[in-house]
Amino acid sequence: MIDFLHISKSFQGKEILHGVSFSIEDRQTVCIIGSSGCGKTTLLRCIAGLEKLDGGVIHGDGFSQTKSHDIGIVFQRFNLFENMNVLQNITLAPIHVLKMRKEEAEEMAMKYLKMVGMSGRTTYYPSHLSSGQQQRVAIARCLAMKPKILLLDEPLASLDPISRREVLDVLRKLRKEITMIIVSHDLDAVAELADRIVFMHDGHICEEGTPEQILNTPSKEETRHFISHQKNLFYTIDSHDFDHPELNARIEHYCNRFGLGRQASHYVQLTVEELLNLMTLDDNVNIVLSKADHEVRMSLDFNFKDKGKDILAEENIEDYATTSRNMQKTVCETFTSN
Repeated sequence: MIDFLHISKSFQGKEILHGVSFSIEDRQTVCIIGSSGCGKTTLLRCIAGLEKLDGGVIHGDGFSQTKSHDIGIVFQRFNLFENMNVLQNITLAPIHVLKMRKEEAEEMAMKYLKMVGMSGRTTYYPSHLSSGQQQRVAIARCLAMKPKILLLDEPLASLDPISRREVLDVLRKLRKEITMIIVSHDLDAVAELADRIVFMHDGHICEEGTPEQILNTPSKEETRHFISHQKNLFYTIDSHDFDHPELNARIEHYCNRFGLGRQASHYVQLTVEELLNLMTLDDNVNIVLSKADHEVRMSLDFNFKDKGKDILAEENIEDYATTSRNMQKTVCETFTSN
């Protein structure tokens, strides 16, 4: 077990981490979630020794933060050496830090490259690899140092769907093989990988528990609010000049997250477009697109004001024609009654 006790960190007089404490068991995976700016990455950098602690201690059986090779960290941007090929990227630290012979380091590198599915790319340079391939090389590079704990900062962020699946497959293999702390906004991956989830809010640990507890039945209002905004699509239209392509792109991305395909996103986009054409857009229109777990259908809510009153038009999206007609009826009745 490794204990992180009362971790505090400030930058320029502003306290970022407020006495954060939690523990992690051997070969356990803890996922840290929370809004941007809540202190997740700062906590990870403090654990890695990249930032000096202002307060608190880290200790565990056979673990020392002063031994840099006890901790491996995989950055969101990979940080591979562009002037070195894949094999050289992985063997550099074992040769110079662990004092391995070149042959021994290369043999070990091939072991980890095979584990992440990159053993056929040893002579490739980072610029010739996809983002997912670079991330897998970065993971292999960390494993080559034989760390006691592996830290991953948003390992699936900014990856295309194929690359995301490649990296997620590697993380599945590593689960139960090494102790991991993963910072991620990808709740689908978190639900699959985590033994425990830590939810951070404003530099504090607000709530922690199993994936079932945190993702499905959180006890704190801050956690419920965060989970809702991660699972659902919220979009506010406040003028006639709103960014229509951005809204369509977000709808398509949301549908793709659940594997609902192009037809589903096209249905939603058409429904939204037709409804907006009926509205004056004098006041804000709030759109919420949501999908219940284990259900194919989605729910589309339109919230707008008429004569100072809140109006809500809501429908389940199963068939475009029916959905469009039902919601149009609600909107039309509102605006034609003026």
